[in-house]
Amino acid sequence: MNRFRYKDTLVLDDDWLRFEVPMPPQRFRYTGRQIATIYDSHICQAGIPDIDTVYCAHIQHAPNIDSYQPALYVPSQHHAIVVIDHRFALARHAKAWIADRVRELIIARRHPWPGSHRSPLLSNPA
Repeated sequence: MNRFRYKDTLVLDDDWLRFEVPMPPQRFRYTGRQIATIYDSHICQAGIPDIDTVYCAHIQHAPNIDSYQPALYVPSQHHAIVVIDHRFALARHAKAWIADRVRELIIARRHPWPGSHRSPLLSNPA
């Protein structure tokens, strides 16, 4: 297996993140408001999330300063997903942003606990 390193390198904690794969991953680009689509299309398969998903950053080179875009790598599908409308000065901020958005989505979709809803009154107050 070859290590890949190309123009669109994924970064994790300011270090190059290299995966032992035969070819570069297929890249997908989404906006920040499409987190649910990213989760449903890439991370989850048949309702089961890929627990090996890596939260990372995509480096965007610029003349003055490099910026980082939030990204995900899903090893089971060999997909790299980049959020194109958010940029950060530090890779760890991009990684934290994408992790928070996915966590918020999971919490919002969570079913309530069986005993958490209000039970009906035993007697009818008249």
